[in-house]
Amino acid sequence: MKNFLLLLVVILTSLLFSCTSENMESSIGNLVEEKSKNTAKLFQNLSPENPANTYDIAGKIHNDLLDVYLSCNYTFNTIPQISQIVDSISALNNDLLILGTNLPVNFQEIQETVDNPQTKLEQAIANSSMTNAAKICLSNYMASLILWEINEYSVIHQSIISFEASVIANTQFSSEDKRIILTTSSIVRYSTYYAKERKDKDWETSVGNRVGAVQGAVANSSTAVNKSILTGLLIHNL
Repeated sequence: MKNFLLLLVVILTSLLFSCTSENMESSIGNLVEEKSKNTAKLFQNLSPENPANTYDIAGKIHNDLLDVYLSCNYTFNTIPQISQIVDSISALNNDLLILGTNLPVNFQEIQETVDNPQTKLEQAIANSSMTNAAKICLSNYMASLILWEINEYSVIHQSIISFEASVIANTQFSSEDKRIILTTSSIVRYSTYYAKERKDKDWETSVGNRVGAVQGAVANSSTAVNKSILTGLLIHNL
């Protein structure tokens, strides 16, 4: 009986981390590599990159991880379920380790962000360690995105690049100010590209997705990537 239960647990665990019936034999590790290549192909015509942004890799990793998750066609809709899968995929991305240690998810905070993203955005910025000037800068940037997103991606991209250039050149901002703002901006730039340029429109950016990036960036850039994906997926599944 014990052997049977052990076998059942193994089977259920395997099913939890499998994709659809068509690709159940593919491991998440293989998908991470494959989707990273596919994402790179998308960039050939119009790249979301900005080499001038030191934290540009945060946005690229965001898109790679998101692509893997969406390709698996998961039907999970609870915070613990989605968080577990995102963490599992993230653990296989070596580049993410460069950005810092991903902090544990506060499920209550995530739910509050999904329910009231604008309020949580204002709180995240106000309670951050940034200087007042940087807080105002990031708040204005997040507000501007709502106006920019109606344009083609090429226009949005140029607006974001110009914004990032001004942040990089600002001598009043501390290194921490710049890390938080540029990490957030990188994720916004890449996630907007993902939504605008994918042929299959199965992902849309949202205020919640961006708020997750800000909340995570206050801690470190790795947490920004995961919280942005998690919050975005939860809103996407509503």
